[in-house]
Amino acid sequence: MKTTKSYEDMTREERKALAQAKAQAALDRIGDGVRSVWSSEAWARWLTTLAKFHDYSLNNTMLIAMQMPEATRVASYRSWQRDFNRHVRKGEHGIEVLVPMVVRSKLSEGKELPRENDEDTPERKRLVGFKVGHVFDVSQTEGEPLPTIAERVSSDVERYDEVMDAICAVSAYPVEVVDGLPPETNGLFSRMGYIAIRAGMPQGQTVKTALHELAHSVMHDANVEELPDRSMREVQAESVAYAVSAALGLDTSGYSFGYVASWAVGKSDEEMRACMQVVRDATKDIIDRMEIILAA
Repeated sequence: MKTTKSYEDMTREERKALAQAKAQAALDRIGDGVRSVWSSEAWARWLTTLAKFHDYSLNNTMLIAMQMPEATRVASYRSWQRDFNRHVRKGEHGIEVLVPMVVRSKLSEGKELPRENDEDTPERKRLVGFKVGHVFDVSQTEGEPLPTIAERVSSDVERYDEVMDAICAVSAYPVEVVDGLPPETNGLFSRMGYIAIRAGMPQGQTVKTALHELAHSVMHDANVEELPDRSMREVQAESVAYAVSAALGLDTSGYSFGYVASWAVGKSDEEMRACMQVVRDATKDIIDRMEIILAA
C-alpha cells in the first residue's frame, strides 16, 4: 500500500518539486480564470476584488478573486500579528498566492561571485521562480480595528467636493463641469487638453463619469493609430471607473457589464489578459494617487 510522505520526511529535492507543482497548479487556475472572467458577473466580481487589492499582482488578484471573492483585506499570518496586532483564528484556511523567489549574488566585472566573497561588492537580485504562499482575509482574524486611510464614500457621496478635487488633482488635464454637451453624453475626454463633465447630474453619477473620463486620459492619451478600438477603450475605462468607485465606497450596483461578454467574443486568452493588465495598472495608479490626496 502506497503511503504519502509527510513534508518533514521529504528530501530537499522532493520539497522543491512539491513547491513547483503547487505554483504550477495556481498558474493553471489563473489560465482558467482568464477564460471564465468575461461573463459580466465574473468581470464585475474581479473588478471588485481589484479595487480592494490593487497593490497585488494581476495573477494574485485573480487568485484571491477565485478563492475568496468576498475578501476585503488580506495579509500574511505574520503580518496580521506584526503590523495590525490581529491574530488568525484557529482552523482558518489561507488563500493561496504566488510569492516570488529572489536570489542575491555578488557582481564583479560582470561576473557573479558567491555572496561571501566580498562584502563591499554590489549585489544582484534575480527572480528564479515562484512558490505558493498563503494570506488571510481580515474576516478570518480578530484583534485591534484596522486603520483607515480615508472615510468611505456613500452613494450620496459624502466628501463630494474632496473627491472631485482629488480627481482634478491626479488628472493631467483640467476637469470642468459644463453645460451644452451632446445628448446622451455625460462626459468626454479630449486630447485637445480637457475633460468635460455634464452639469446638473447627481453627485454619484458626476463622480463616476469623472472617473470614467479620467481613466480614458490615463490609458488612451496617445495617437489614434496606437490606441485599441473604441469598444475596447470603453470597456477599459468603464472597468477602471467601476474598480476605483468601489475602492472609494461608491454604490456600484448600477453598473452593467453585459457588453463586456459580447466584446470578448472571438478574443484570445492573450488579448483578454492584456486588457486586464491595462485595467489593473490604471486602477492601481489612480487609487494610489487619490488615497494620498484624500488622506491629507
